[in-house]
Amino acid sequence: MKRIGLFLAAILTAFSVWAEEPNPSTFITSWNAFSKQFIDAPEFHLLPIPGSAQFRAVVRQNGREWTVRSASPILTLQRIWRQVKPRKFTVIFRWLDAHGALLKEEAGERVKAPDFMGLREHAVDWSAAADRNIAYLLHESGHNSTAPYREPGIPVWIWAATPHHEASYPCITINNMIWAFLAHVKNDGPQSVEALKLARVGADWALAHRQPNSGALPLFPYSTITKGNYGGSVEGESVNLLRASWLAISFVDLYAATKHEPYLEYARHIADTTIKFQNADGSFPYRVNPKTGAVTEQYNCSVMEFVELTEKLEPFGFDARRAMAAQRALDWALAYVCATSNWKAAYEDVSETRFYSNLSQMPAQPLVRYLCRHKNENPAYLPTAIRLNRWIEDQFVTFGPGNESSPVRVKGPLVFEQFVCWWPMDGHTANWILSLIELHKATHNRDYLDKAKAAANAICAEQYEDGQFSTWGRDYQTGDSPAKLDNWYNAGAFSDWALYALAQYTRGLKE
Repeated sequence: MKRIGLFLAAILTAFSVWAEEPNPSTFITSWNAFSKQFIDAPEFHLLPIPGSAQFRAVVRQNGREWTVRSASPILTLQRIWRQVKPRKFTVIFRWLDAHGALLKEEAGERVKAPDFMGLREHAVDWSAAADRNIAYLLHESGHNSTAPYREPGIPVWIWAATPHHEASYPCITINNMIWAFLAHVKNDGPQSVEALKLARVGADWALAHRQPNSGALPLFPYSTITKGNYGGSVEGESVNLLRASWLAISFVDLYAATKHEPYLEYARHIADTTIKFQNADGSFPYRVNPKTGAVTEQYNCSVMEFVELTEKLEPFGFDARRAMAAQRALDWALAYVCATSNWKAAYEDVSETRFYSNLSQMPAQPLVRYLCRHKNENPAYLPTAIRLNRWIEDQFVTFGPGNESSPVRVKGPLVFEQFVCWWPMDGHTANWILSLIELHKATHNRDYLDKAKAAANAICAEQYEDGQFSTWGRDYQTGDSPAKLDNWYNAGAFSDWALYALAQYTRGLKE
């Protein structure tokens, strides 16, 4: 009953926000109103406007037309889906009165994306590819001369997300670097000494450059820094509250490798400070002013970053308050976010968006992994993880060059970041690989391992001669990147981490 109450409260809150928006651009009420692609047959829910008694979905593709009829405002394309080819199609939704007169019509273009075909590829040398990118990062650390702002003696990525970027995001950069460098060390990489040194340089910089020891978020990390200033860009003075937990997880990992106590203490401090902002339903706000504590943006589905931090801290001392807060956050994610698929993007450089208009797979990935690791605690956990991964694939994975939703023809499988930044990215593919590893461990289903291997190969296929991985996707035949943008340092580091993890995991399977 508790979970049902949380779910209903969250539904009412979310739809009250949606209802306040003037002149909605769509009368589709389901989570897939703004979806770019579907692998599986979608089901759309329409707003039952006054006088409507009949509902239609007309699908058109290459001169063919199919019509789905319903007396309720729920239209599924299941019956016709096998006949729709894996390419672009137009869908027209119609609201009719009892006599068949048209009341409203809404049209949009979608893509039926190709599914995974069970390809079992020969494994590329993932460790060697990661070693080359590590070498690039280590060289770039001190030799980049194009960044708009540099701090003497500090790695370029602290202040520049890409070689020419004027901003950086410490809570999604320093941690990815730590994980990449620690993975390089664990894999006996050729530059392990320098890698571990730079991992510590990043962490020590974060300890030395944080919020003042005052206000609502004392000593909390900055989530945006710009041209020598703390804050700026989209967030202004606010911080992405839960992203600090993601940074803190890497500090626990670095403590495990170095036994440097300040890393562990700071991770605990971030966890305990974050708890103070937990909402009554178990959720947390998105953006918070660190001085006043004012919530500048509320909805945030990235609660697993806090849950994972709590789990990571437990071996170093169980804390009941943290554990209870984490359980409440997990319950909220399962009761509301999983039930509604409102996986709203929560990136530092993206402004507030209207309901369902900008979903992302990133906040769902750690939940997949957590449910797999804890599958024995609840019989519903593993089935939920499997369904959630399929939602990720359906909405955000391109399995090959035939996917017309992708702006670039990639080998695939690769993962799109979010609706408003629809590019197949190496870093997000790396995140998915980590999820596929956990799914394979939990289920022993070979498909998950095959997908992970193919995804790792796809990342490697896009590697540049200097060791960079492609953040934006490269044409699988020409090597061109239509985005014409710099690759992100933290995305390449995420790829390193996943490639090393998959190499070590597959080696373990053979032993």
